[in-house]
Amino acid sequence: MSKTIEKIDYFSCGYCTNDMQKIFKGVCSGKRNFHAGVFLIKHKTRGYILYDTGYSMKIFENKLKYKIYTGLNPVTLKKEDIINEQLKKEGIGTEKINYIILSHLHPDHIGGAEFFPDAQIIITDEYFQEYKKSSFKSLIFKEILPENFEERLKIIEINSHNSAFPYIKSHDLFNDGSLFLSRIDGHAKGQGCLFIPEKNLFLAADVCWGIDLLELTDKIKFIPRLIQNNFSEYKKGVEILKKLMKNNIDVIVSHDMPERIRGILNEKDS
Repeated sequence: MSKTIEKIDYFSCGYCTNDMQKIFKGVCSGKRNFHAGVFLIKHKTRGYILYDTGYSMKIFENKLKYKIYTGLNPVTLKKEDIINEQLKKEGIGTEKINYIILSHLHPDHIGGAEFFPDAQIIITDEYFQEYKKSSFKSLIFKEILPENFEERLKIIEINSHNSAFPYIKSHDLFNDGSLFLSRIDGHAKGQGCLFIPEKNLFLAADVCWGIDLLELTDKIKFIPRLIQNNFSEYKKGVEILKKLMKNNIDVIVSHDMPERIRGILNEKDS
């Protein structure tokens, strides 16, 4: 029986570097690179789908907001790291990307969206409301988005209980049981996460900053807590991930170490 999801590939599209001791209480000092993870999904009938798009060079532009961001989160990015350049090396032209699912609109998730003018952009309804409000706390960098962003949007209401993914409400994106979009608040209100039944895989965006860091949630310091949209909801999201893993679902967050992500995806494809 042929699979609907033929392949999932991972790309690291830049990273920011943070001192772990400034994020968590009681941990040893040391810096860690938090990679901007991008996932390329090859769907049998829908073609190529991107889940998030990483950084772009716009983050280095001479704007106060960007300088504050890169001052707090020093970013390392080369032109060849940008998602369109990496796909070009794989022989995948920008015109072949049919859909982009944006989990949320922080700069490390939206940078590459502008390079795929033919792709429909998908976000959750709750996150669209955050986009419209554009409060400072939401950290939405609208200037990085494509100029015709709203024209290309498909806004998904997450209001159904699906037997294929009974843990939280979700939406069957293509009505074929291949991809279920859900939302988990906390880091960003309405943050879109993706369950892929054929792979028994849950892509969890920034529900946490690394699966190996789940147990440190209560040790997150005051300032990093403020960066979250709602830290109480953030902790609830962490518990959802733990429940999924307890039920033998593989969970990947966007800032997991690349070695962990590639190991899981290689196992899925073998």
